[in-house]
Amino acid sequence: MIKISQLSLIAITAIVSASSFAESSFAEELQQGCAKVKQYTQQGKKFYDQKQYAKAVKQFEDQAAWAHFCKLNADESGIQVSDRDIEIANNNVGLSYAKLGKPQWARVWFLRDKDSKTSQYNLKQLPKPQITKDLQGTYVRANGFGQWDYIKVSKKQNKYEIDFDGYYFGLRGLIYGPNMGQFDTNMPVTSKQASYRYEDCTIKLQFLNDLQNGQKIEVEQNNGDSTCGFGHNVYAGGTFYKVEGK
Repeated sequence: MIKISQLSLIAITAIVSASSFAESSFAEELQQGCAKVKQYTQQGKKFYDQKQYAKAVKQFEDQAAWAHFCKLNADESGIQVSDRDIEIANNNVGLSYAKLGKPQWARVWFLRDKDSKTSQYNLKQLPKPQITKDLQGTYVRANGFGQWDYIKVSKKQNKYEIDFDGYYFGLRGLIYGPNMGQFDTNMPVTSKQASYRYEDCTIKLQFLNDLQNGQKIEVEQNNGDSTCGFGHNVYAGGTFYKVEGK
């Protein structure tokens, strides 16, 4: 007969109780958040119609984030969200940024659904992106649930300082939070290429001009067996578009 101490039984019970509480807490927060999607949509439209575009952006960003999150967690949320609903939410944000005079932010939101007819139409309404020799500014790449990874570039003396902030949003990431990763590097102001190394991980950055979508950074990450010092599943590779100047 296997003997289990009373203390062990208490510990096991505590672990099971904590797990059950976490599950019920997540389900409750999920259902509450998903129930607000229509509210975000209605509030955003109200502010947009009132030409309060900064307030509209905030509501529509919440609409976009929760619409995507609720779709992926539909079995638990009990709320059905379609791909079209997410596309509309993303375009709502983009239209609000366009009205705010921030066409590059509008562009990256439309590019989240670049193959849709709605996004393609809205992209054509934006002014041509401004291409400058100055590489300073904020560059973004689309992440899950309406979120973004960031590269920020600033000039200090004869160098560009480059800072990356990346995230990985798991299936429950909008409530429990993402895994995170950062790195920083620099390059001479006369260069358009930079690199970063961590153990056997190499990250290469190339600054390019895209006449259609604006200034961008193409990032290539070769992991090897390393995580690059990032949190689990955080990845730096991809295309980052400039959305703001210095």
